[in-house]
Amino acid sequence: MSWSKLNKTINAHSVIPLDALSCRDFGVNLPVNFPFNKAKFTCQALAMLSQLNDYDLKMVCADIIQICANPNAQNSIKHSRNPLRRLWRTKYPFRNYHFLIEYSLKNNFINLEDILFDRQLQGAKSNFAAERTMLYEVERRSNHTYNKAMKRKEIEQIQGAWDPVPTPTTQVNTQHAAVNGMQNELTKAAWLMGTHLDRAYEGDGIKAYTLFHNPTDYAKLDLIECAFDKRSGTKSHNAQHLAAVLAQNSQQGKQVKWLAHSQGAIIFCAALEHYRIYYGKPLTGQQLAVHGSGSNIERLKRIAHSTGLKVIAVRNNPYDLVPNLAGRNDLSSSSLVRSMKFKGLVTDGSVGESPHTLPFLGLVTYAAQLEMLGNNEKADVVRKFIKTLPPTDARL
Repeated sequence: MSWSKLNKTINAHSVIPLDALSCRDFGVNLPVNFPFNKAKFTCQALAMLSQLNDYDLKMVCADIIQICANPNAQNSIKHSRNPLRRLWRTKYPFRNYHFLIEYSLKNNFINLEDILFDRQLQGAKSNFAAERTMLYEVERRSNHTYNKAMKRKEIEQIQGAWDPVPTPTTQVNTQHAAVNGMQNELTKAAWLMGTHLDRAYEGDGIKAYTLFHNPTDYAKLDLIECAFDKRSGTKSHNAQHLAAVLAQNSQQGKQVKWLAHSQGAIIFCAALEHYRIYYGKPLTGQQLAVHGSGSNIERLKRIAHSTGLKVIAVRNNPYDLVPNLAGRNDLSSSSLVRSMKFKGLVTDGSVGESPHTLPFLGLVTYAAQLEMLGNNEKADVVRKFIKTLPPTDARL
């Protein structure tokens, strides 16, 4: 969050002094160390605070406390390059959060005028690592969707089916929501998660969804983040943030259909572990579909069951090394061979060729997809594998 001191007198909004108890009357739970003796709020600022989940509120309050300690500080929009802060994911990897605090000084008090999204920090960035973990509402622009093997031009149309400039939001206000995987900058995450949601919840006619954007720090740091969230102990800021979003949905009685793809499944699993420890109430109104899971499915299902959240469907391509090896969902020798043969398509293949990027529609469709894009060699490999499977195999 960056700070902007107003060079004017207090505005027409009412200014309210609060204490640890009275703030709860406005739906805001401020930390015990909050400097109530130094700060006052306008109704506008309180209204914004009341919409924030626990994680956002904690981060905003930390910046307000800094303002109270040094109200004449300069605007501080800076991106930390300290390698330790980039890797130790329990600490937020930026020096400031993605809200803008507007405040003024009057009678030795800091009057918090407004709290809003900082336009300089939200949205897509040319340096993908500068994007923020945020909620965005993404609207559909066309009915193009991935439901069969497609030509390259048709796949390009799918990429334009969702708004590339989504709207920041403080909470989930849609029936559907998604958590994207690694190496997904905001623009890619917006269309790709919409595409996966279409297949995860067939027939829902999704017109808009909420993206919990997991920004990319590029491949190496993304992999470190995955390993961090798989370990026991304190989880990444992404997982803690998502746990707070799940808690807010539960507190508001919202029915939300989630989709987690790739690293998104790792973050979701870690978020559920964090939720189980720090919140605990059943998440019975929410459900999850998992695609290309970077997390072990059985472990994810156990943790989800313990929180009351139901995992309703899983789609993993048998040639995808992410669920097979990284997620440890199939460590058989045949899985290892398949994964290694198609490793290049996961790391360097096109969107349509990769067994990991688009939703898995079955092996028959995947073979047809490879052939349609001119990769006859890999299509033949898939078709030979299909011949070894019984006709009732769900992967067909």
